[in-house]
Amino acid sequence: MKKKWLAAAAAVLCAATMASCGQGVVDLTSSGQESASSAPVSSALSEEEVEDTLEGLEQYMASQGYISGTPSTMRGDMIGAKEEGHRYATAAATVEFYEYDLSNLNDTAKAVRESVEADGTFDMIGQTVQGAVLSDSGKYLMIYTAHSTDEEATATKEAAIAAFRAFKAE
Repeated sequence: MKKKWLAAAAAVLCAATMASCGQGVVDLTSSGQESASSAPVSSALSEEEVEDTLEGLEQYMASQGYISGTPSTMRGDMIGAKEEGHRYATAAATVEFYEYDLSNLNDTAKAVRESVEADGTFDMIGQTVQGAVLSDSGKYLMIYTAHSTDEEATATKEAAIAAFRAFKAE
């Protein structure tokens, strides 16, 4: 009985540790299991119909079918972004969004943005984060991790990146 209790406690501790650094957490709720291609595109919003905010970006990307479900809150301050970012996890991909205050970039923000512009990666807590993209306006950062490398997943990722980059570009 004691071994079962210790195993359960270790599993909870492991999950909490992974959630605290923002790496490796996957939302396994039913709302988070829809594939990006299963979301209805007929109700797609245009950029003009949403605000130039993180929430507006997420509404736009959801209406285009690239994200779905309820997001997890992520710490944006760890990459010099505004305090909160959001992570959407589906069966097809994990996508994170962050917003920068372009008039108030700290050294961390500058370093992350410079690295993302150079090669689509940045270092955080001793790990290299891949799949990072800045929007053309420079205001937003997206981290897109497809869970497959098949043709459909690659096409969806490329389309999501194109839509993200163009969002509210000056």
